[in-house]
Amino acid sequence: MRKLLTVLSIATAGIGFSQNSISLDSCISWSKKNYPLIKQNEITLQQTEQNEKAIRENWLPKLSFMAQATYNTEVVQFNFPGMDLKFPHDAYMTSLSLEQTIIDGGQTKSQHSVEKLSSELTIQQNEVELYKLVERVNQLYVNVLLGRENLHILELYKEDLGNRAKNMKAGVDNGLVLSSSLDELEAEILKTDQNIIESTYQLEALYKTMTLYIGKPVDKSTTLTETPIGGTAARIEIQRPELKIFDLQSKLLDARFKQINVNAIPKVTVGAAGNYGRPGPNFINQELRFFGSANLTIRWNISSLYGLKREKTKVELNKTLIDIQKEAFLFNIESSLNTQTAQLTALSQMIEKDDVIIEKRHNVTTTATAQMENGKITVVNYLSQLNAELQAKLNKKVHEIKQMNAISTINATSGSIKF
Repeated sequence: MRKLLTVLSIATAGIGFSQNSISLDSCISWSKKNYPLIKQNEITLQQTEQNEKAIRENWLPKLSFMAQATYNTEVVQFNFPGMDLKFPHDAYMTSLSLEQTIIDGGQTKSQHSVEKLSSELTIQQNEVELYKLVERVNQLYVNVLLGRENLHILELYKEDLGNRAKNMKAGVDNGLVLSSSLDELEAEILKTDQNIIESTYQLEALYKTMTLYIGKPVDKSTTLTETPIGGTAARIEIQRPELKIFDLQSKLLDARFKQINVNAIPKVTVGAAGNYGRPGPNFINQELRFFGSANLTIRWNISSLYGLKREKTKVELNKTLIDIQKEAFLFNIESSLNTQTAQLTALSQMIEKDDVIIEKRHNVTTTATAQMENGKITVVNYLSQLNAELQAKLNKKVHEIKQMNAISTINATSGSIKF
């Protein structure tokens, strides 16, 4: 009976919710919405919005103001016959200047592209972390199903022992059965009570943990449907969220290389400045006065051309590394799917034989019951046969739950679920 009393646990399965009924798909969806990490996506979007605003400001006119007072220990002097020019040692200047970019070579556009892809990559990396909830919630769900089934079998076992004890007590009272045989049954009933208490508290702990994850109350009155993640069909088409990360990483490398190319394109700006002070362009005139200027500027960082070929090679090498990582990831996923598919096939065949085993075990237990009541076998012999029958019933239910779990695992591994 030791095996029967052990609380069984395995990984992965499914839940949902509707009043007192929940399914695996719904529980996974709720856990994502309830998990603190989901808030990170919203923060990332807000950060991206602010960065986009800053990038758009590249096209806004740049306005600046400057005020300066200077004292020079030496100044220019002109000593010509009949002319003695002396300039003051102090100088004053205030300036209001305006500059407008008219050609940026595609720099702003490339910055937008890099920012957008960086944001998408950050969000997708967060989605991959959130996807780990599928396994956690799945395992909780299966453990609850198995724990409930284990508790149910224990209660059936106790009920059967109680009925046998009543019959045996009548035999003891009539002097037909030894009291030690009744003591054995009653001791087994007490032992079963202990295991029921242990199983009940373990289930309560699982209920609390599941409630924490999905943000909805789960208790012994909640019905858990036995539908796998993504439905009853096992789908092996790989649609994992990690695949999008590889694609975004490759696109981001291209966008950053394009940004490097843009830096090698000339930039054109126009500007104007209004000034007040002295001296001005006409330094002979030392009066405080207004004067202005306008300009057209072309900036070209020619040295940025030197490393373009090298940067392109680096980008191609990094993209090759990403392709290798993607290939290795798909290899591991396909390997896992092969193993999981084989397990599902084995479970399906095992379930076909469970009903036959249960029927035969029941026949043996029925015979053992009559033999014990007639004193032909001991209580220990009877308990052994009863345990074997109940274990066969438990095995069938465990195999069914494992079959559901196997389908869930395949769909979660392949990524063929709504998340």
